[in-house]
Amino acid sequence: MQVEYELGSTGDRLIVGYASNVKNTPAIRQAVLDGKFDAVVVKSSLVPDPLILAVAANKASLYKSRDCMRTRSIQTEILYNLSFSTNISHSLKTFGAADDDRQILVCAINKDLQEAKELVEGDWISLESLQ
Repeated sequence: MQVEYELGSTGDRLIVGYASNVKNTPAIRQAVLDGKFDAVVVKSSLVPDPLILAVAANKASLYKSRDCMRTRSIQTEILYNLSFSTNISHSLKTFGAADDDRQILVCAINKDLQEAKELVEGDWISLESLQ
């Protein structure tokens, strides 16, 4: 249902969950933009393995601890680190979930996904289904 990684550079925890058949992606995106939902919502079609998210989160966590992030929050820093582009807005648009996405990955740093499970109207499935 979800997987947890310890980020080696800082000791933070990344928890990743996979939701399918999501009916309220626009509301989820708006909650993230409004700061009411403290998680990263990623377009699952661009992430073949959750380990890629762990690497991006590890880098973001390290940059946060060193006070040298290129974006304003650790959540957007994770999306930025997923991209090969150095254009922040392009990275966020490419890897962040769009309104019409029905399969999403939800990632949280140092907290469980209970809030996400209450907000997301869809089926939480195994990350093995990602491939």
